[in-house]
Amino acid sequence: MKRFWSFFVALLIVCNFSFAQQKTQQQRNLEKRKEEIATEIAQMERLLQQQMRLKGSAIDQIQLLDNKRYALESLIDLTANEVQLLQRQIAESNSRIDDLKDQIEVIKQDYEKVIVNSYKRKVEKNKWLFLLAADSFKDARRRWNYLLQYASYRTTQAERLVRKQEELQQISATLEDQLKQKEEKVEENRRQQSTLIAAREKQEMLMANARKQERAYRRELADRDKERKRIDSEIDRLIREAIEKANRERLAKAKKANRKDGFVLTPEAEALAKNFEGNKGRHIWPVEKGIKSIGYGTYADKLYPALKHFNNGVTIATEFGSKARAIYEGEVMNVMISRQGIKGVYVRHGDYITMYYNLQDVSVKEGDKVVAKQSLGTLHTDKVSGQTHLKFYLYKNTTRLNPEEWVYRL
Repeated sequence: MKRFWSFFVALLIVCNFSFAQQKTQQQRNLEKRKEEIATEIAQMERLLQQQMRLKGSAIDQIQLLDNKRYALESLIDLTANEVQLLQRQIAESNSRIDDLKDQIEVIKQDYEKVIVNSYKRKVEKNKWLFLLAADSFKDARRRWNYLLQYASYRTTQAERLVRKQEELQQISATLEDQLKQKEEKVEENRRQQSTLIAAREKQEMLMANARKQERAYRRELADRDKERKRIDSEIDRLIREAIEKANRERLAKAKKANRKDGFVLTPEAEALAKNFEGNKGRHIWPVEKGIKSIGYGTYADKLYPALKHFNNGVTIATEFGSKARAIYEGEVMNVMISRQGIKGVYVRHGDYITMYYNLQDVSVKEGDKVVAKQSLGTLHTDKVSGQTHLKFYLYKNTTRLNPEEWVYRL
């Protein structure tokens, strides 16, 4: 019997099984999201280094650090989820190993009983003598069928045993890999926590310095709010004028009453608007690389929470030399130039309008047809703050929309 089990052990060693753990879809999703966040954090760090090197605005640095903290917290949560998932898998692997060991033991015991019984019946010593000892032809045929069933059973049990041993070896290798992964994830979580603490300390230091210069800080905020309101007013005016102009030209041909609340669409423009709307939540980013520094709507000031600000669009921080790009096909409706020489491009998609502001130069003109991802121009980099950002707006006729609801993961 010992020689028999030694044979199976030798067989398993010679086979040299290899096993690659299959990752679940949940694990793949977590890893993909972590890679995206890690890319965002790396970009934030580059922007922060640029800001500090150029002695940029404290407001911008505080905002970037706040975004970095949020991203790090998301990364820590994702890593914690990975650890929890691995813990469940480890528990399942341990349970499966115990179950397989029990099954292997039962198979061994059953197999031993069969062999012992066959020896008692002298089947193993001489199969032909076992057949010849039959009392009749009918008894001989019965014994022959028994021998066939016996041989088949032995083969089946042996194969079952090998399969179970293979599975046990594979799951044991999986368990070892899972335990290693868990250790790596726990260590990764510790590093992320340390980075988060450092980011908090840096932000608190910047905020403390800014509070010491409250008058300058508030003056900068007031200047920014004034400029924002002026730009928003200019955008609204240009959109209204563009709608009135387009409708005059369109309705002059149709001889209908003029509408002032929105574009009168041709069948082609109506189809374009429908397709644009159908992509809600899936539109590409208006820059190739960037991070959302200020979202849409009302937000509290980082230093003085009682002080509220409002953003009509979304502000995206990016790198020097970055270009704004169209998020969808359309037609350039207007190119605006501010008093400071900063440019903005309006792209019409039926009765939807996307607006890209803070360009240093533009590569399109009014009436040009554009496609998704087409460059509209190079973004302006502020010489004082060193910041490069895009102000991105979205309208349906004259109604402001939240770009975060339309652009993928904005």
